[in-house]
Amino acid sequence: MGNHYKKMTVAMLAGMIALTGCSSGSKPAEPNKAAQEAEVKVSTDPVTLKFYVNVTRLSPVEFQTFFVEPLKKKYPHITLEKIEGDLEKLIVAGEVPDLIFSDNDWHMPLAALDLPADLTDLVAKFKLDLNQFIPETIQAVRNLDSKGKELQGIPFSRNTGALFYNKDIFDKFGVPYPKDDMLWSDVLDLARKLTRQADGVQYIGWDPRFPDHIISPYTQPFVDPKTNKALVDIPMYRKILELFQANYNIPGVVNGKSYAYAEATFMKEKRLAMEADWVSKLISQLLEAEETGGAPNWDIVTNPTFEDAKGKGRHALADMLVITKPSKHKEQAMQVIQMLTSKESQLQISKFSRIPVLKDPDLVKAFGTESPLLKNKNLAAIFKYPNTPTPPPNKYDKDVQTLIRNMRAELAINKKDINTVLRETQDAADKKIAELMKQ
Repeated sequence: MGNHYKKMTVAMLAGMIALTGCSSGSKPAEPNKAAQEAEVKVSTDPVTLKFYVNVTRLSPVEFQTFFVEPLKKKYPHITLEKIEGDLEKLIVAGEVPDLIFSDNDWHMPLAALDLPADLTDLVAKFKLDLNQFIPETIQAVRNLDSKGKELQGIPFSRNTGALFYNKDIFDKFGVPYPKDDMLWSDVLDLARKLTRQADGVQYIGWDPRFPDHIISPYTQPFVDPKTNKALVDIPMYRKILELFQANYNIPGVVNGKSYAYAEATFMKEKRLAMEADWVSKLISQLLEAEETGGAPNWDIVTNPTFEDAKGKGRHALADMLVITKPSKHKEQAMQVIQMLTSKESQLQISKFSRIPVLKDPDLVKAFGTESPLLKNKNLAAIFKYPNTPTPPPNKYDKDVQTLIRNMRAELAINKKDINTVLRETQDAADKKIAELMKQ
């Protein structure tokens, strides 16, 4: 989905959405705390809900296992039709989703299109007990409304970071495996030992992914809400770019125009030794790799940190379910949400591959127990560090984030120094925000 929303486009799309259906017009209400399933009279006429996956990773296996099959059993009259493509184009074509699978990091583009409905009244009506959720997940969703009143989604699973590694590459070069509680400097030391050529193959020790991944435990906003200036040229990003540059300086990491290695290099080519990333995303990719051609021989350790963030996890990232304002089937969509957040469903997703959102120790114990992919893995690493708070979102976040990610190429390919990259990116980000504010 595109990161840039011009006011005219947004206004036109919002108009189309308004024509497709009425806004929910929900008023904030205290949700009923009863944990039992609500006896709400909802039509059982056959209904098809359009379901859209917004950036968040959901493999075909997960969609079938978590959504389609349980729904057939519990609500056979409700069908989920997965629609794909650019969301703006779908809206223009009249294909507005009823239910969106997203996360709190990618919510602002949905809000720019005026899609998310306030679920406060539906939560009360269906007696969905928000107290049973891990508090950080609900708070991450509440943060999305600057006034703190609306609840624009319900958490389905949560996410955290970990360092994934390919055991075969470590074995090949006789390097000891990573351990829990490593610092980024330890990862860099391993990367130097593992980035080498062998049998005509260039092995890459480590891909640091994105600067915003590394800064995640610090609850660092992209934009200063008081000044609407980007927060790029700051000491923390200098420290992060020094780490990136040290990795790029390892002979073999930057090869022509190649400097960033992720899914294909780790999953298919199996020549990337280490990658720190969001757990749900990587496990989803590993599931797909297993189905198509075999996943690498992998394991995980805790997400590495800098010295001053020891023991801290990445910011709270909640995979969430959003009901759209135009949907004419909000109650049926809420039934789907209620089913997916029940202990039964949460137990299933935990056993299979996803980190549950209910605060129930049984669900954590069950994690990965029925997935051959996760057998004998260091799964405790996923739960060792608590999530840190999520910074308050800003509507210009994604524009600034894109520019922050572009800093990698400036260092690796264009060989600019860190001071220049930070200064130029700060200027570009401020200019971009100023342009968007005028529209």
